[in-house]
Amino acid sequence: MAEPIRSPDGKFMWSGNEWIPTPPNDQGNQINMQDSVIGGDVISNTTINNDPSAVTSAVITALQQMGMITTPQPQSPPVHEVELPKSFDIGDHVEYHSPTNQRWLNRCKVVAINDDGTYKVEVPKQNKIETKHAVVIGTSPGTIRPASIPFEIGDRVFVNWKNYGHYYAGKITKENSDFTFMIHFDDGDVEDNVEWERIEPLNESSKEVQEYINHDSEAEKELIEAFEVFDDNNTGTIPAREYMRILTESGDDPIPVDEVMDQFNELGIQLDSQIDYRELAKYLVGSQMMENAEAVKPEVVIRDAEIVNGKLKGYAYAHPKLGETWINSSSIEGITFDERATSRVETRNTIYVVGPTGWLKKPENHPFNQPTFNTGQQVKVEWNGSWWDAIIREIRGDNSDGNLFLIHYVGFDSSWDEWIDISRIKNA
Repeated sequence: MAEPIRSPDGKFMWSGNEWIPTPPNDQGNQINMQDSVIGGDVISNTTINNDPSAVTSAVITALQQMGMITTPQPQSPPVHEVELPKSFDIGDHVEYHSPTNQRWLNRCKVVAINDDGTYKVEVPKQNKIETKHAVVIGTSPGTIRPASIPFEIGDRVFVNWKNYGHYYAGKITKENSDFTFMIHFDDGDVEDNVEWERIEPLNESSKEVQEYINHDSEAEKELIEAFEVFDDNNTGTIPAREYMRILTESGDDPIPVDEVMDQFNELGIQLDSQIDYRELAKYLVGSQMMENAEAVKPEVVIRDAEIVNGKLKGYAYAHPKLGETWINSSSIEGITFDERATSRVETRNTIYVVGPTGWLKKPENHPFNQPTFNTGQQVKVEWNGSWWDAIIREIRGDNSDGNLFLIHYVGFDSSWDEWIDISRIKNA
């Protein structure tokens, strides 16, 4: 008999149609979140059951990992173009467009003017100052522009909410000593310690700006009203159990129960945890549902990879949302290999790139799992991006992945003979 699917806290089990309390003598193993990834940060020895905001962040992470939602790169709302000057003077306060962070960084300063007319600029970053030695005036990455007019308490602004990438309208209500601000959003939400670079001015008289605000407001209101159906006591929260039922039962293509449970288990989301559905709705407004999006899937390099139950596990170097961490992907949609045996594993929302030797356990169809080669066999050998006819002269090793082959290129003298590994050889 198959093992029943249990909730992270062991209190509920899936009957096949609904969640029911687990019998007293069959509690299973209660799961506590030890190292959970929430919004890209690893939180150790923490329980999120009683914190709706933390639960909501974990649910957002689960939706991202399952490929249900993706967040576009931050794009500014409608704003006026910045007028660029012909030149700057030493000591001028400027903003630097960081190619790495893909945003403007404030509180930068011109410290020198080079002979060729470029500028040396100091850029403050996390308790250190970096010097950019030759930058020009412009609007593209790697350039500088005049510093924005300092914001004041009472200003109406657009804010990149929680740095998720979508800008919402609000008002500055407090300026902190570290140059950050408290924002009261139009929908009643409050966010403190908002960095200057996440704020853009808001032009109330612009028709384009009003259309942007109205679109957000209507979309957010529609989602909140849908969630309120499940909020009998008007608390502003709903149980994770209820949202899981929505994910696994609603729509034309509901998610399998076990897939949702895998993600909830991994992130320590218990079924009686409370989700702040207003915050979740706000995030969803700024996201793109995969079934309606035609976005290009990001490629993420991963090592120590293996396929377990149709999903990819391994260590991701630079996941766009989770950063550098161990991942457990959604279901694999396909795997391809290039001529050098580099794998591309496609899931709902991401393409994971695994190098020729990046597998903890290679999949069955991996090119390195081909039949063994023999001395005297004619083969194809990759050299400088092209495949050439060659003959195997000698083999070192035991026909494992670590073999080395002495090959002779057909039509060339022996000075071209070389030792190669299995990544450069294939059957003729």
